[in-house]
Amino acid sequence: MSYKIIVNESKVKFSACHFLKEHPKCSRLHGHNYYVSVEVGGKLDENYFVIDFMELKKELKAIVEPLDHYILVPTQAVDIKIKEDGDSIEVKTPKKRYVFPKSDVSLLPLPATTSELLAKYIHDKLKEIYSNKEIIVKVGESKSSMAIYHE
Repeated sequence: MSYKIIVNESKVKFSACHFLKEHPKCSRLHGHNYYVSVEVGGKLDENYFVIDFMELKKELKAIVEPLDHYILVPTQAVDIKIKEDGDSIEVKTPKKRYVFPKSDVSLLPLPATTSELLAKYIHDKLKEIYSNKEIIVKVGESKSSMAIYHE
């Protein structure tokens, strides 16, 4: 027998800027208000919880907070070069060059900053904490567009 809990509230969100290399429209610097929803399944613990809702919300907020109000830059992207120079970060794509204040950038170990890969990133961080649970993460760029990751 398995139980599932869902955290899907407007407080679990982050706003961020990013670009998608070589995309006809999304290669331009732009931003989203990302909404995060998480489903966690598993057996009940000694308190009859899959996970305490308050604990899960706290852990989830700790994961998304470093993304909130930052420029998301994928460090594993092919053809993107990143150079730190003092207080700035230079990002070069095959067609563009950006220089950002270092304090405004969140470097992510991803090949791109798509919603799909952001969902996997959040999933993997949660899985480090809750290794014996089934986890599904949804990241939405709007109420009608979302990406889902689960194992």
